[in-house]
Amino acid sequence: MNLKLIWQLLKKEATQIYNDHSILLALLAAPLLYFALMGSTYFNKDEENVSVGIVDLDNSHSSRAFLNKINATQKVDITHTYLDLNEAKNGLYRFDVQGLIHIPSGFENKLKAHESTPIGLILNNSKFLSSNDINKSVNLVAMDYAVESRENFFKSKEINPSLAAKKAQPIIAQIHAVYNPANNYGNFLLPALFILILHQTLLIGLSESVALDRKNNLIPFIFNDAPLSFLNYFFGKTGFYFLLYAAYTILTFFVIFPIFDLPLNNSMFTLITVSFLFFIATIFYGWFISSFFKSQARAMEVMAFTSYPVFLITGITWSFKDMPLVIQFMSNLIPLKPYFSFLKKETIMGVESNLYSNEIVHLLLLLLLGYVAVLLRFYYLKKQLLNRNVEVA
Repeated sequence: MNLKLIWQLLKKEATQIYNDHSILLALLAAPLLYFALMGSTYFNKDEENVSVGIVDLDNSHSSRAFLNKINATQKVDITHTYLDLNEAKNGLYRFDVQGLIHIPSGFENKLKAHESTPIGLILNNSKFLSSNDINKSVNLVAMDYAVESRENFFKSKEINPSLAAKKAQPIIAQIHAVYNPANNYGNFLLPALFILILHQTLLIGLSESVALDRKNNLIPFIFNDAPLSFLNYFFGKTGFYFLLYAAYTILTFFVIFPIFDLPLNNSMFTLITVSFLFFIATIFYGWFISSFFKSQARAMEVMAFTSYPVFLITGITWSFKDMPLVIQFMSNLIPLKPYFSFLKKETIMGVESNLYSNEIVHLLLLLLLGYVAVLLRFYYLKKQLLNRNVEVA
């Protein structure tokens, strides 16, 4: 390994990045800008005071008390009162409210008679997070009412109050939410989103640089007589990218995560080390794919196009086992798949190391696969260039 040659190539790459505004934008401006824009979108991480409309046809003390209990919950804010369902549906269609609560006439009388008292709940499921919050809040209040009604019924039969309470609710579910106890969207999405930003900007910047080298025949095969020419070239070419994204990794976990109050429940050393391995594997994959392009624009388009599909098939937004087998196979070939699983277990769950060892082994195998692919591709291009030189001679 020729350290002097590696240093020369590293300086050459840094100069090329500095002089190419497109690469500079992808590597330096885009990550920080996306961190600020996308991160601030989910800064509050959770939705509160979801707007709800009501149609109270009973207009009784009991119906108002029921609605006041719903309005007192953290998630729901009753903002609109409608005279009938047609008017209420128009409000739902205009997105004035995200849900409607319909209380029929006779609500209070049925409660007093201990009869079944149905109420209507109309939800806008085009925003499933909001609709889930409304549904959960209304059902919790309704269950409290049901328990209270049964308890009063047993008391009316002259049953001891403590026994009446037990009979009213014979099964009590003790729910303990772990890992994301607040059940908020930010803690679920932001860690993966920040890593995806780094992953894609690295791929875009590296692909543009490699494509430019191929276009201008600048891949330095002039050094290929040395026995370690591949390592000389690869360390020199990609060293700058690794150092830059190692710095981004440290910035992400030591600065960005605390700013957004994201959980870091395990070893920071393990997290940083595995993250470095992940970015090395990403560099291998990025170089291999971009070596097939001689146009910066084409390389950038391909890398940018993969952002959302790659994110979707890694299992972050949908159960991995429920994906088609072909998609599962493709996902298992992408370094993001094991890394996202590791990231969740290491940061949010804080589990023991033996519970994410499979993800680390998976990532190492993909790193090895990427290394072999890049090595074979490098020597293929080298042989192609040598044959062309022989033909010219």
